[in-house]
Amino acid sequence: MGSEADPGGGGWRPVKHVRNPWGQVPTTSGGKALPASARAYMTRLEARQVAKDAAGRRHHYVPQTYLRQWSVDGKRIWSLDTVTGAARQLGIADVCVRENFHRVVGPDGAAHNRVELMFQTVDSEIRRVQALYNGLEDPEALQFADLVGLCVSMAVQRMRTAQQRRLRRQHNAWLVAQDPNAFQPIEDDPDHPHREAGFHTRLLFEAMWDAADVLSTRQIEVWDDPHGRFMTCDAPVLVPFVRNRRPSLAVAPYVLWPISPRRTLALSNDPRGAKAVIRSASGKHVGMVRESVAQGRKRMIFASEEHHRKLPVNNLFRRRAQMRLRCAGRTPNGEVIPPPGCCVQFSEVFAAGPDVALCAQGLHRPAPDMARFS
Repeated sequence: MGSEADPGGGGWRPVKHVRNPWGQVPTTSGGKALPASARAYMTRLEARQVAKDAAGRRHHYVPQTYLRQWSVDGKRIWSLDTVTGAARQLGIADVCVRENFHRVVGPDGAAHNRVELMFQTVDSEIRRVQALYNGLEDPEALQFADLVGLCVSMAVQRMRTAQQRRLRRQHNAWLVAQDPNAFQPIEDDPDHPHREAGFHTRLLFEAMWDAADVLSTRQIEVWDDPHGRFMTCDAPVLVPFVRNRRPSLAVAPYVLWPISPRRTLALSNDPRGAKAVIRSASGKHVGMVRESVAQGRKRMIFASEEHHRKLPVNNLFRRRAQMRLRCAGRTPNGEVIPPPGCCVQFSEVFAAGPDVALCAQGLHRPAPDMARFS
């Protein structure tokens, strides 16, 4: 059911009624109300925290199992490096990977890789969800646990990338410039080589259920393209920019996740009363995904063998996601801030560098370090 403010002063009034296809409120209450399969998933995650340390130091922030959908042989994938302009086949094991990306310091002060083990559990769920929705023919066969699994997978994948880590650096650089006594740089240094990974990991796992609950209230649309023209990138869960600004997760018209060259999952803000709506992908759908991939990537874009010649090799790629800062006279809850004073609002913009335009009341210090992470 949709609602809007009643100008007559009667509060809110319903403007649309739709069936709830799940038979229950489609949220997890921040992870407190989970179906049995999601509880088992959490048990597996928690068990990894005390498991024997993993030996591998090369950590993928986009799962190899996800990328194999675009591979002709399960080993290589057509890739466009938007920095060098080179389009070629690369080994899946060598893309979207960094040394010690998930290595953190435990309470005992010792560095370990158990977070990488946790992401192995995450990746197994992504593989299940990807296979389920790639083969989906009867949406009514979906269970509530399949909704939860999808939304948790999308929420975690959206937050775990090197792109998000770069944006968090920009945000942190501004905070440190405003009050270096209250905020510390999250970047690694010789004395704290895993500080950034610890910050990023903690933030991700603290926020994943709330982010999933935002996604779970949306309509699942499955865009099916028999020509297999969908591409993906190194930040594959995409909130498309609107007039070069990225809307919040709550109000974005779509949240997109290409799951194969043939299918993209589009979570829309247009409820239809169905568990999922399968649509034949039009050129508009394919174009929306391609533009979102080109704008939302950090560096790499991927295509199938059949359509790798459509990789946008001639683009200049001078812009990508950046932090946007603006002053407002109200808090996010709508409370008026008496002058002198303001509330700094953070969002994301498609630009060549951080977009900072704040008030001139002398309340804010310059933060030139933000540009280092453009």
